[in-house]
Amino acid sequence: MRVGNAPISWGVCEIPGWGPQLPYERVLDEMARAGYEGTELGPWGYLPTDPERLAQLLESRGLALAASFVPVNLRERGRLEEERPNVEAVAKLLASLGARHILIADGGDPLRMSIAGRLDKTRAQGLSLEQWQYLARSLEELARLCQQEYGLTLCVHSHGGSYIENPDEIQRLLEMTDPSLVNLCFDTGHVAFGGGDPVDLAEKLAGRIGHVHLKDIRLELLRGKLAQGKDYVAAAQGGVFVPLGEGDVDIPKIFEILQKSGYDGWIIVEQDRVLGEGEDSLSAPMKSREYLRTRIGI
Repeated sequence: MRVGNAPISWGVCEIPGWGPQLPYERVLDEMARAGYEGTELGPWGYLPTDPERLAQLLESRGLALAASFVPVNLRERGRLEEERPNVEAVAKLLASLGARHILIADGGDPLRMSIAGRLDKTRAQGLSLEQWQYLARSLEELARLCQQEYGLTLCVHSHGGSYIENPDEIQRLLEMTDPSLVNLCFDTGHVAFGGGDPVDLAEKLAGRIGHVHLKDIRLELLRGKLAQGKDYVAAAQGGVFVPLGEGDVDIPKIFEILQKSGYDGWIIVEQDRVLGEGEDSLSAPMKSREYLRTRIGI
């Protein structure tokens, strides 16, 4: 396993109004200083999209490009052709720098964002059968494109505020898609946020895990935020995601399951957070890296 991080741990997010966005040079410098081996792209256009320029930036810091997250809307008929160019642009850049995975997430909408984390409500406000079928077939088509043209494996990323959020939705999508085409980006924090048990889901779906986002989350704090009517963005801004080892995810058990299943891909540490003016941006990623060294041995 190789350990990387992502710009979100430095408060860099594609969601409008999330918070201040640090310069990418500082983020990459601190990522390397904290001992990580690779990064993801973050929002499209945050890091340079010219392959030569990006390769130079990463190589000078000893970082590899691990993958990239691409939010799409594939719930409605006709949207595949609209989304395909966006996916292909990211796939082309990833392939040019030697990455092996592309991460596709549902982009959600205001309704799902407003009820994120509330399992009873997300179960009641989900996709229709027709939408599920179109989503599954569209993902398979994109997966074939990414495999055949770019040598990339497509992994579906469940995400708070999206239509692939709760454990029922994650399992249903995997049941509806070909395992040779579609894998799972297993995000421990978003699984917990969506009402799932990361350990239970890892045990059930170990054979489909193609990429890992490792997050920790304080569930009591999350429940308090949800009880106040906070959405995903407000909860994240309120500090529910924390450095590894400071929350409620059973990280040693997750690694036990991954190792037993033979997983040998990237472990991308993430902490969905907002940085305040003058806040220390390096200490939290360093804490998470040290936790993995001392508790997990990687």
